Amino acid sequence: MARDTRLVQTAVIGDEHSDVPIMLPTEAIELDGFRRGHVHDTFWCGVLLGGCGARLAHKLYVDLL
Repeated sequence: MARDTRLVQTAVIGDEHSDVPIMLPTEAIELDGFRRGHVHDTFWCGVLLGGCGARLAHKLYVDLL
């Protein structure tokens, strides 16, 4: 199976059954502002969107050259 390289990441806010979608940032430069705007929110792979119901983290990954 090929690795999924799509940049669009959808999630929901609140819990796995939420119907409040949010687009997670795809660029590292957007992450700090996103975190400041969602200090008290939790993000989930929403089951209503066909997701697995797992809680998601907003981590910054850096490619090392």
